[in-house]
Amino acid sequence: MRDIPYPYVELHAHVIMKTAQAFGLLGTVVIGPVAALARSRTRTLDGIKSSSYKCGKWGVILSLVVAPLMTQGVLRGRKADRDSVYDRSYRLRHNRGQVRVDRGSAVGAVSGASLAVPLGASPVMGALVGMSMGIVSMACYNSCWLPKK
Repeated sequence: MRDIPYPYVELHAHVIMKTAQAFGLLGTVVIGPVAALARSRTRTLDGIKSSSYKCGKWGVILSLVVAPLMTQGVLRGRKADRDSVYDRSYRLRHNRGQVRVDRGSAVGAVSGASLAVPLGASPVMGALVGMSMGIVSMACYNSCWLPKK
């Protein structure tokens, strides 16, 4: 666990994953349904699903561009050296709650995409819903049952 050969890559991967989780969750669960309900022609279940799919998908795509820029901006603004980036990467590896949410979102995304295909739904929508469910369920687990220090 202490051997982190590429701390910058690990930190960037973490921020990309967190941003994809945040943008995907917000697009799928909040922005998509609100945008669909704001227009009278999309106030149907199909309209809400379509808007959730589109907003969630574009949220994840946008996060892939925004996250590296955001990380580099913060690192340059704080004048972070290799030791501070290594320390942050090390602390992220040992944060059990954080790791649990990341794993839950990944398992949820893969499970959702896998289950969507035989049901005739879009695998992307399945992945978005599964990822959102994984994030929420692991966050609830962390807040309710994770031992507090």
